[in-house]
Amino acid sequence: MVVEWVPSWVPLRALTVVAAVGLSAAAALRLGRLGRNATDRLRTRFLFGVPWGTVVTMALVVAVYLFAQGGLARPRNPVVVAFRSWSYFYPLGMLAAAFTHGSLPHLTGNVVGTVVFGTVVESAVGHYPRERGVSTFSSWRRNPYARALALPVACVAVGILSSLFALGPVIGFSGVVFALAGFALVVRPVTAALAILANRVVGLVVTALRNPEVTAVARPRVITPWWADVAIQGHAVGVLTGVLLAVAFVHYREEWPDPARLWFGLLAFATLQGLWAIYLPQSSSRYVMFRWAGTALVFVLAAVAALAAARERFPGDGEHSSLDAAATRLARLGALAVITALVLGLSAAAVPYNVADVGTESAPGQSVEVRDYSVGYAEDVPHEYVNAVSIPYFDDPASVNASGVIVTSDERNIWYPLVLKQELANRGRARVLLGGVGWRRPVFADRTGWRPAGNGTVYRIHLRPAGGERTLAYESPPRRADPVIDGRNVTVRPTDGGFALTVTRAGQRLGSLPVPEDGARVTEAGLTFARNGTDVTASRGGTRVTVATRETYN
Repeated sequence: MVVEWVPSWVPLRALTVVAAVGLSAAAALRLGRLGRNATDRLRTRFLFGVPWGTVVTMALVVAVYLFAQGGLARPRNPVVVAFRSWSYFYPLGMLAAAFTHGSLPHLTGNVVGTVVFGTVVESAVGHYPRERGVSTFSSWRRNPYARALALPVACVAVGILSSLFALGPVIGFSGVVFALAGFALVVRPVTAALAILANRVVGLVVTALRNPEVTAVARPRVITPWWADVAIQGHAVGVLTGVLLAVAFVHYREEWPDPARLWFGLLAFATLQGLWAIYLPQSSSRYVMFRWAGTALVFVLAAVAALAAARERFPGDGEHSSLDAAATRLARLGALAVITALVLGLSAAAVPYNVADVGTESAPGQSVEVRDYSVGYAEDVPHEYVNAVSIPYFDDPASVNASGVIVTSDERNIWYPLVLKQELANRGRARVLLGGVGWRRPVFADRTGWRPAGNGTVYRIHLRPAGGERTLAYESPPRRADPVIDGRNVTVRPTDGGFALTVTRAGQRLGSLPVPEDGARVTEAGLTFARNGTDVTASRGGTRVTVATRETYN
């Protein structure tokens, strides 16, 4: 409900959220010690009290979305395909994938994570040297400006590495966000654990500002499992890389974290972020998740990471402290070796896909061309990307097929179904946005079909680039309706101009006619066909049955 006395241009809902958040935070800070000491604490950790490294990193990611992906003109429709990490033969995708995003919610989620965990990391490192009696500008390592730039430089490096060793054509800054979270959980376990909750709270506020009010309508949808859309491998590599870097950091400073707090924080983070969702694709729309293995692995890795950051020497342990320190050192080195092996192994798993040659000159079927892209439609064809690498000890990868709108590019080494068959069947229309730096052009896919009574749908798929001609890309096989009228069968089949009804008896063709227009009655081969809206009936004598229904979409 909108208050009548408030002008329509005033974002009342957003202002309400901002006011509530501001008043609540101000009250909490005023009542606690944090509010009275916040400014002083920030100035002791940050240059001018601002986490500049986090700010610069966030600005870089947002700038790439706005200018390289075209988000400034169309915030909700960025160019995505050109910036995925398709292959080592496509340097633009490999260098840009970590800093680009698939949508505005994708961007805001990673920006919030960067702000929350980046601030914790930057506070732990600090802009000022902690040694007493050391001049602030005595070297570049003690220079506050250089230390402030350390975070964005490290984030760019980790981002490029996450793209180079990503399994699949990924996109997004989440690998870096997970590295920041892994680092924060080691150096500041309690603060990072609170940051995990803060990330959810800030995410809620941002979502409320972006979409103050949502109206949902119950309707059928094609939903891919959430875990099948998440780059689990990239996230795991990110968080483990952050843990390794943090272990080196705490060893250098000799500021060892509490193992129990680190264990719990890592376990909570891995659970909330779904790092336990290990899966393999069986087809373009079927996936198998091994929850049992993922759950066990998360607990084991939390313990290994806590051990890797364990303190070697414990004061006050008595005469056995040296033996305990040696045993702890050996166990810690073993834990570090395990984490390092996991990072290298998970990263190496991506290399075969990134060197595989999957690009083709044109997409399957009757395709449309947009510069170096080719867009087509096919069903049950071998998935060229998944099948590019054979996985030992698993079923023949040739069994993984794809159905839907397929985009290929020999120049970018792309072969991928960007719109699944089920999605197009549910919606009837889909858009594939192609482009690159400085340009974009959508291709529209349209499906029309008729469903014979008691049988599957007969349909046609058309593709049309914006401003271009419409191309028939696919026709399904004809199908026969179940009802039999005086020994006659009716079959729906696609034609060059649309759809036709064919009448047969005992396998012999008696006649054919186009599907009648709405409200029309046509007689063919002894049957009278009538169309009323989406239904076509056939009648003879006193018998009338529905033989075909037009496909409708959500």
